[in-house]
Amino acid sequence: MSRSLAFIGLFILGLSAVAATVATTDDEVKRMREEARQLRREADEVVNRARIECQKRFLVNACIDEAHEKRLEMLQKARQLEIQARQLEIERKKEAKEARERERAEKQGAGSPPAPETAPNAPTPEPATPAVSGAPASAP
Repeated sequence: MSRSLAFIGLFILGLSAVAATVATTDDEVKRMREEARQLRREADEVVNRARIECQKRFLVNACIDEAHEKRLEMLQKARQLEIQARQLEIERKKEAKEARERERAEKQGAGSPPAPETAPNAPTPEPATPAVSGAPASAP
């Protein structure tokens, strides 16, 4: 009895640790995505301000090209943040799926012995019918 209580306690402790990790990961993913959105907004603002300022200069096109290069750099940083956030989210989902599968396997293992595995499309054996003496084996 005390063994099963200890197991349940450890299981609950493990679940709470996973929940804390998921919460931290979710918060981190949200933060990274918000930071990426902010970088994209700032990049667009930089170009818009630069176009206005560049009109006052002699080399307008060179000035605007520099602003576009700065925007591309900022967008690349934003994209890297988005990629990292997506990778964290994928890892979190993968870990959650594995935890669900382990829990399901534990429930199946504790409840009943596993059923014998058969191929999904395997033909089912037909029951043998006793042969009646004097009757033909197959009728037309």
